[in-house]
Amino acid sequence: MYLRPLDAADALHIAGLWLMGAVESGKTEAAYLPQVSQQAYVTIIGADLASEACVGWGIFDASTANLLAYLTAKIAIPEPEFKQTPYLYLLDLDVHPQQRRRGLGAKLIAAARSYAETQKLGSIEVNWLSKDAQASAFWLSQGFGQFLVRGRYRLS
Repeated sequence: MYLRPLDAADALHIAGLWLMGAVESGKTEAAYLPQVSQQAYVTIIGADLASEACVGWGIFDASTANLLAYLTAKIAIPEPEFKQTPYLYLLDLDVHPQQRRRGLGAKLIAAARSYAETQKLGSIEVNWLSKDAQASAFWLSQGFGQFLVRGRYRLS
């Protein structure tokens, strides 16, 4: 296995893992069921990586070069009304179901931490579904703690 930065050429492989992860998240929270096709997401993530609107890292199988896990993020500039510093916002982390519980997610978080430090960012932030016990356990094990609480009032 090897870890490297992602680029636009990885978009098809990222989209495949993204779709699996989105379908899985949608089982916990229907609002996260995918609304775009895998091919549409290829275009979206490819453009974001090409324009550097986001950055990311992937872990690949050394013999097949298949993508096993990835993490995408962007540098967020805080609102000027508050005393905050720029931070790394984690957009998505997906690990192929057959590769879970092997430390791949932790390796990707380590890559994001290293990047955030070299960019002299103030923190790393991530959102996850509070109803997803497995996601909560993972993020807490990586040192993330509750920072903001996001609520939802359903109208329908």
